[in-house]
Amino acid sequence: MKILIDDIPEEGLELDLTGDRAVLSQALESMPNLGEVRIAPIVTGRVNLVKSEGEVLLTADVRVSASLECARCLTRFESPIHTDISLVLKPIAADNPSESDLVESDANYVFFHGPEIDVGKIILQELLLEVPMKPLCNPECPGLCARCGAPKGSDQCTCNSSDTIDPRWKALADLKDKVRK
Repeated sequence: MKILIDDIPEEGLELDLTGDRAVLSQALESMPNLGEVRIAPIVTGRVNLVKSEGEVLLTADVRVSASLECARCLTRFESPIHTDISLVLKPIAADNPSESDLVESDANYVFFHGPEIDVGKIILQELLLEVPMKPLCNPECPGLCARCGAPKGSDQCTCNSSDTIDPRWKALADLKDKVRK
């Protein structure tokens, strides 16, 4: 979703994203390697763009659905991702910004070149920052069985967890049994 700077009126441009169009399609195509994260191109929320002294203030409150892989049991699950965005978009004179252009760079500034802003790419980058480092299908996920590799507690795992003692901990388990007697 690209917006021409000249199309932003003086009072600002407000976009109401109702989920009826694939806002992130182009941005997802330009970032093909997202690992195990799969973001749906449909976005809901609100985006505001306001021009001020050559810069553009972008504020947004957006939500998207993501398909993630659980870090414990490796199953895929759907998770909503939400982010509030407040950024200042600054134009740069050339494709290669000078060092002085980047000196005032911080997390709230995004540089752009040309007559348009790729709002979809900015939204996608901000949404990716909200994806957890170790996503869990639920906080109580027991993970995979060390013996059979199936999800613990599932019908596929027939191992008895009390029978499974890591040989490195056997001496400590024996000591625990002696103390109880």
